[in-house]
Amino acid sequence: MKVSLSERTRSAALIIPAVLVLMVMAALLYRWSNQVSEATSVRLADSLQMSMVNWHLNLFRDLSDICLAMRVDPDERADLDPYVRRFVEWRTAAPYPEVVAHLYILKFAEPRWRALRLDPSALKFEPVDWPARLTRLQEVLRQPAIVSDGERHNLRGTNLRFTETFYASEGSLAGWRFEPSIPALVRPMVFDARAETTDWIAIELNRDVIQTRIFPDLSQRYFTGVDGLDYMIAVVAGTGSRELIYSSDPDFGAEEVADADGRMDVFGNVTARTFGSPIYVFHKVSENAGVSGLAASIGTSWFPLIGKSSQDSDWQLIVRHRRGGALGAFVAEMHRRDLAISFGALFLLVVSVAMLVVTSQRANRHAKLQMDFVTAVSHELRSPLTIISSAAQNIAHGVVEGKQQVTQYGAAIEGQARQLARLVEEILLFAATREDRQRYSLRPLQVADIVDSTLTATADLIAASRFIVEREIPPDLPPIMGDPAALSQCLQNLITNALKYGAGQRWIGIRASVHENEGINGREIQISVSDRGIGIDPDDLPRIFEPFYRSPSATAAQIHGTGLGLSLAKSISEAM
Repeated sequence: MKVSLSERTRSAALIIPAVLVLMVMAALLYRWSNQVSEATSVRLADSLQMSMVNWHLNLFRDLSDICLAMRVDPDERADLDPYVRRFVEWRTAAPYPEVVAHLYILKFAEPRWRALRLDPSALKFEPVDWPARLTRLQEVLRQPAIVSDGERHNLRGTNLRFTETFYASEGSLAGWRFEPSIPALVRPMVFDARAETTDWIAIELNRDVIQTRIFPDLSQRYFTGVDGLDYMIAVVAGTGSRELIYSSDPDFGAEEVADADGRMDVFGNVTARTFGSPIYVFHKVSENAGVSGLAASIGTSWFPLIGKSSQDSDWQLIVRHRRGGALGAFVAEMHRRDLAISFGALFLLVVSVAMLVVTSQRANRHAKLQMDFVTAVSHELRSPLTIISSAAQNIAHGVVEGKQQVTQYGAAIEGQARQLARLVEEILLFAATREDRQRYSLRPLQVADIVDSTLTATADLIAASRFIVEREIPPDLPPIMGDPAALSQCLQNLITNALKYGAGQRWIGIRASVHENEGINGREIQISVSDRGIGIDPDDLPRIFEPFYRSPSATAAQIHGTGLGLSLAKSISEAM
């Protein structure tokens, strides 16, 4: 059955709008995905920037607590007891008291330096030899001290140089400086503003505590996601000769990280350049992030406490995302994954719509076939019933006279009744095979016996149609396994089809032969029924075994039938 023009028009009317809707959906999906990706990029960049700033703030908070504790009034600087008292108070409340290895008072007395070190057990400063590890400080500490603006009015001379390594901010907290090579925090003790030299307070930090406790804790606090650390974190010292201070992953940061997502100077004048050199994020959308509110939230009250060293050994925080290297690559990977999932879902939707259209068309065709079947069955039933009814009326009205006419009418009624019985039996058998209710009794059978019994059952039809049957069954064929009634029904359906469609030549050929087949013990018997009639159109071959299907050529030739013969033959043979 070919698809009519009206059906094609209806299908096109459904498919074209559906395709247009899907194209619009795909375009919108791609646009929305890009917008989500850009928003995700901004959010991740801002989140990383905030995490780095918070990491920075927390580290400064931990280190500046000891700096704040060591502030004393100008008139108390000659007395060292306030330093001892404040150190003890700080150590009692500090989260990492072990971070301070030693507390020194470094006094400059020509021609050499003297050092006083706090004894934690005796709680007093005791003279010690100048520590060898602090030797590098001597040249730096010979530079003139910087004083606060509040102390500058006491200076009489004009030849004092103020080094740029300290922040000249207001208040007694200014002037702390980080020396990364030790590491240590140092600050001048200005007792005499007219002096060319001054004493210093030096807080030697415990590098091991910084590496194994403070940095890991800060990393876990500010860079941890659901599955652990989202970023690889490293703190390195120096730009020339690189030194790895801390790394969250083995070897990360040992070499230059070209695709880092963020870098930040650990010590420096952050308030002077809030998001310039000291902190920046390698991401194209990070420039869109509003930093004014962030800078305002950081504040400027205590950042100037610690200045960076003048040496080429500053500490730098380096951050890189674990997935995809640079943050942009990670976002691009997420974008590709989201697009793949979205377009995969859209593809499933397209397939579902296509299957719905195909199923709908198939259902329409099937419904039409069923209507054709009902029409064909009605016609097949009407013809015998008309003959039977007409014969019965003639007999009832006394038209039939004599034994010979009664015999003829009885034979006609019997023949039409058999035709009705075959039709009803065919319909019932079709229903049984469709519902898998048909049961078969398999036993060894001879092919010749099955063919002979089938020809006997169809002898009246063959004789009435005046067909010649050519039978070619080799006598040495092996026996087959099957149900005799079911096999006979299959062959009867094939012979009936040959009688219907081979009226031109009125010839039927029945042959049986052995064929090799690897799937069924190597051998099988093939029984074929052929005719020399109108044949089967190649376009109809894929559908000839569909229930209710009748080829357009058969319909055009007004050949009656139900369209169940070949379908039943195929179902029965496959079921056995």
